[in-house]
Amino acid sequence: MPKSHIDFLKSGHPFIEDNNRVFLHGGFNPDLPISKQPTEFLVWDRTLINTAWKKHLLKKECKLGKYEEIFLGHTPTEIYRNTSPIHACNIWALDTGAGWSGRLTIMDVDTKEYWQSGLTIDLYEGLPGRQ
Repeated sequence: MPKSHIDFLKSGHPFIEDNNRVFLHGGFNPDLPISKQPTEFLVWDRTLINTAWKKHLLKKECKLGKYEEIFLGHTPTEIYRNTSPIHACNIWALDTGAGWSGRLTIMDVDTKEYWQSGLTIDLYEGLPGRQ
């Protein structure tokens, strides 16, 4: 990999806070300051979305952590039998499975309007992958 690509990836931030919202890949412990949590946890955690989804299924109103909205990826919404973004508590889960057989999704986080690609298994038919 070119050094410029490696430098770019190393300069990334594990989370971004903006207007009482937070954006990250995985999840975090909402009872602790996000800045004090291990990067590995911020990248790979699934506990936060799983907790929110369980409360959603029980039709419980909830807010996890201090942020008005939390946007994350890492856990494909297909796990929850959904091919579009899901909203549970104050969390938006945007990973719709493009790395496997689902769709790539982008969202306007202000309006919650989103756009999706076709299914990756249709777009890359015949190519070996993570199917």
